[in-house]
Amino acid sequence: MKITTDLRRYTAPARGSKAWKNLYKQRSAVERVIAYLKEFFQLNNVRYRTGKRAKVHFDLTQLVYNGSKLACDRIAKVLSEKEMIQAA
Repeated sequence: MKITTDLRRYTAPARGSKAWKNLYKQRSAVERVIAYLKEFFQLNNVRYRTGKRAKVHFDLTQLVYNGSKLACDRIAKVLSEKEMIQAA
C-alpha cells in the first residue's frame, strides 16, 4: 500500500515492523520525560508573553532535570559498587 493513499493509516516505517517498534520505544521514552516535566516542574503553567522567556524557563528546567538524573545515577552506581564489595 502506498503511503500517499492515506498518510495517517499507512506510515513510513510500516506498523508492526521492527523499525516501527524501535521508533515507538524512542518516542514513548521522550513522551514520558515530557509528561514528568509538565507534572513536577510546572511546564503546563508557563505564563510568559514572549517565547524567549518561555524557552529560557524550559532550558533551565531541562538542565535541572538532567542534573538530578545524573546525580541519581551516580549515587546508584556508588551504592551498587559498595554492595558488591560487601558481598565479596
